[in-house]
This record gives sequence, C-alpha cells and structure tokens, in this order.
Amino acid sequence: MSTIDPDAELKARIAEVKERFAAESEDGTLTVQHDDGLYRHLVVRMPRSSAYWFEVMTWPGALAVTGHTGTYVFRRDEDMLAFFRMCMGTGISWEVDSRYWAEKVQPHGERDVQTYAEDRVKAYIKQAAEEAEAAHPGLVAEVEEELFDRYSSADLETEAGAKAALAVFEFDGFHFDTTDWEFTEYDYWFLYTCQALAWTVAQYDAALVPTG
Repeated sequence: MSTIDPDAELKARIAEVKERFAAESEDGTLTVQHDDGLYRHLVVRMPRSSAYWFEVMTWPGALAVTGHTGTYVFRRDEDMLAFFRMCMGTGISWEVDSRYWAEKVQPHGERDVQTYAEDRVKAYIKQAAEEAEAAHPGLVAEVEEELFDRYSSADLETEAGAKAALAVFEFDGFHFDTTDWEFTEYDYWFLYTCQALAWTVAQYDAALVPTG
C-alpha cells in the first residue's frame, strides 16, 4: 500500500506558497481603479514579488484575475468578491480552500488548474518496485533501466508518456497497478493566485473601513 500522500503534499505546498506570498506582499499596494457596485477593477503591485503585478476585475457573476500570476476566471455567485470573503472567514489569518476555489474556475474547473505531478509519479514507481522486489527479484534494477535511465526517462516527463510507459511495462509477471495513483497536482501559480486573491479581498475591505 502506498505511503505517498497527495493531500499532505498539497498542505505542505500551500504552506510554502502562503509563506512566500506573505514575504512578497509586504510592500504590496492595492489601487482601486473602478468601483461601481459589482463592477470593480483592482490593481495590485508587489515590488518584492516575481509576479510583480496583477489585476482583479469583477462583474455580475464573475471574477477574473490576470497578470504575472496567470489568468483565471471564477464563477459562482452574483458578487464574487463577497463569495471569496465568505470562504475566507474573518481576521488577518485568512483561510484559502484551494480545492473548492478550483471548482469555480472557468471553463472546466479543477482540470484547468492542475499539472502533471512528475516527482510524485516517479515516487509511486520506485515505491511499487521496491515493495515488489522480494517477489520479483531484479525488478528494481529493471525499472531503473527501463524507466529511469537517461534514454528512457523522457517517457516520464509527461502524463501521457508516463501512463503509456507504465501500461506496457512487464517484468517476471509484474505489472504496475496505477488505479489509485494521482497523476496531477495543483499548478503552483494557481495556489499563489489563491493567496493573492485572498490578500486582495482583505486589502479591499480594509480600504472601505472609514478612518477616524
């Protein structure tokens, strides 16, 4: 049974992204270019970030984020800023549910914000081979030669290539069972955008609070 845990990996990646964003957004600024009911245009600049700038635009039933983080369109409620605000909770330490937010991405939801998890797939392969080595002596060496050497490893660089290579692999009656393997993970910049979006909502709300 695999000890590889995609959920734990995701939590660790989100924590890493959140820490990075917190550092890079320290000098960030939010400029409200347009604010008319559900029609908003917000511009964020972050001098410390490689993303540097992005824009958030809303209109009835939709919210778009575009800029150095990439472009994503979310649809769920009439007021999408209120939707994200509700999801985040209250306080300065907001919560981001990347899985739930991914479901709202247009046009295909999660599928649009996932990428091939090459490192995880390689870990699956190595673990499966090591666990079956006792019953199939020489399996680990065969896997190394057929799937990981410098000539064949290119097959593992894409999801389609990996699935094809694994489907035809056979050694001493051994075949890979990939039924429970998760071949994809959330794109790094989508996770970053989720943090950026939460920060933007918090900054926008703070700007609306009267002073004095």
